[in-house]
Amino acid sequence: MLWAMTLPVHQSRTRLMRRRTPPSLPVTARSIALFRLGEACNNHCPMCSNSGRPEAWLTPQEELLRRVDWLADQGLKRVVVTGGEPTSHPAFWAVIQRLNDRSMVWDINSNGRTFAQVGFADRAVEEGLQRAIISMHSHIPAVSQEMSGVTAKGHSEILAGIDALVAAGVPVMLNLVLSTINHATLLDYLDWTVARWGHDIELKICFPTTVGRGGAWPGIDLRYRDVASGVQAFVAACEAINLTWHLESFPLCAIDDPRARNMSRSGFGETHYLDDVSGDRLYPITHIEAELGCYAETCRTCQAFDTCSGVSEAYARRWGADELTPFR
Repeated sequence: MLWAMTLPVHQSRTRLMRRRTPPSLPVTARSIALFRLGEACNNHCPMCSNSGRPEAWLTPQEELLRRVDWLADQGLKRVVVTGGEPTSHPAFWAVIQRLNDRSMVWDINSNGRTFAQVGFADRAVEEGLQRAIISMHSHIPAVSQEMSGVTAKGHSEILAGIDALVAAGVPVMLNLVLSTINHATLLDYLDWTVARWGHDIELKICFPTTVGRGGAWPGIDLRYRDVASGVQAFVAACEAINLTWHLESFPLCAIDDPRARNMSRSGFGETHYLDDVSGDRLYPITHIEAELGCYAETCRTCQAFDTCSGVSEAYARRWGADELTPFR
């Protein structure tokens, strides 16, 4: 179901639509919660999507342990541990121990650098790590350094961390956020990553968000039409070699593929988001996505509407919805 809203776009008024979704969702045996340890991070990505709120920076250990217990008491059996950079939190291993004590499975969303430390990846596997999403925005050192806000040493740590996870047998998905300085090199990125880590690694291409504290970075001043042909070529190249690919935050018509798999904002199938300030409220991921996204009126007739993420409201306010062309 859709409801209408009117947004000022290009000094005119454009009729847009937003999905209606329930503000609550029952926890089931298959539910997965996104569990943030705080926004503290050892990277300094200029396009960071975190909020920058002081109260969300570094959650104390005792509070994190309480939150693990609270999630378990709600019936959650699996979480995706994230940040900021979760492995940089001094309570990281204490949190993992509590997850194990409560028989909760865990995955991680990380920049990968800590896994370069000798033995860290092996310990993570011993402690139950199942899957990892690692942010790697380019194989080109200078581009990677700029987008991750790291030195050459930091870039090397990202690569070494992925090496260690792959060697330890952890399924890895690489996350690349598109920018003006990397979108033209997607095919080279694909070739480079396959040459280093093989065909078992998964790749995710994410259209940038401007709602976080890094939203003003000029490097993410992009429209879908700027990157569509490159993304389409990337998808075709992945399929040609049977490599698993994913997209995030792409309206399907923008890449001319109504069958595309679009993860939207849930990288590992997360169903719930644990409020990272109060620590005692769960929000459906689908509800958060619906509140942030919108559609053109014509989208209601699109054959791909049910699986399409639409565009962000921030994007629509700036660029309008003329790129949204329904599939018939």
